[in-house]
Amino acid sequence: MAAARCPWLVLTTMLLVLMACSGSGAAEELTHLSFYFHEVPSSAPNATIATVASLNVYVTTGSTFGDLQVFDNALREGADPSSTLIGRARGMVVAASLDNSGRVSIIEFVFSNFGDYSGSTLASLGHLTIPDVTERSIVGGTGVLRFARGYFTTQVISSTSDLGVALFDVYFTTQNSDRTSTLARS
Repeated sequence: MAAARCPWLVLTTMLLVLMACSGSGAAEELTHLSFYFHEVPSSAPNATIATVASLNVYVTTGSTFGDLQVFDNALREGADPSSTLIGRARGMVVAASLDNSGRVSIIEFVFSNFGDYSGSTLASLGHLTIPDVTERSIVGGTGVLRFARGYFTTQVISSTSDLGVALFDVYFTTQNSDRTSTLARS
């Protein structure tokens, strides 16, 4: 008789655990944003990217290993430079691969004119390869994007001596506001 009750006890316990787990993540929803990153190269007037450190002053191998660049690029609704400015992409890129296969990028997307996201930020980190489509991590955010996590892809749309344009497709989730306010009180 005890053996007959055991499966029901196990099944009931498992059901209660599943119900508790499903309730905590139910408020998260995947959000997809698309916008364009506009970068003015360092060789052009009004550059939005600059090399601030380089080992190439001492090494003449043609390698960019060790180079550090900072940028403050426009984020726009479209690929056209006259499209609506929605914010800035601020960060740095480090040439951290000996074979020049890619760079490590750190970007903070600062939204100033982007509907409900105005005044909020997304933070990212990841490996950048050009001209390939690159996938990098969303590791956090502020404002309505607090606790954001996800990823984004980057695809170069055009590149000239005056302007580089890339499409950013961003996918992320955030925690619900009830959990956020509970964490703030703890």
